[in-house]
Amino acid sequence: MGFLKRLFGGGPASRDTDGQKAIILYVKVRKCSAIARVRVDRYNDLSLDDGGENYVVRKQIVDNVCYGTAELIMRFDAAHREVSRTVENGEIVTCAEWEEQERLRIAPH
Repeated sequence: MGFLKRLFGGGPASRDTDGQKAIILYVKVRKCSAIARVRVDRYNDLSLDDGGENYVVRKQIVDNVCYGTAELIMRFDAAHREVSRTVENGEIVTCAEWEEQERLRIAPH
């Protein structure tokens, strides 16, 4: 029964509570400064790099305001630990900044 809960939700495998399975980032896209929430799954999103020993993930980010784009590039070692991250056409911001954007979007002044 526990297997079905994990498979269809509600079990520990469906949550990111320990921060081990996924990394949540907030990227402000340069075009109109809209912030997008990005989830990187350490076990499903990573691809081997050209050397075949480490991992890389590239995420194309499109904001939901002016449809501006940015690209997140993260590198990981063989144990899936983050080594570096860069954002082209944007920047990483805090969760608080994203929450403020969402609060204003839902309940504008």
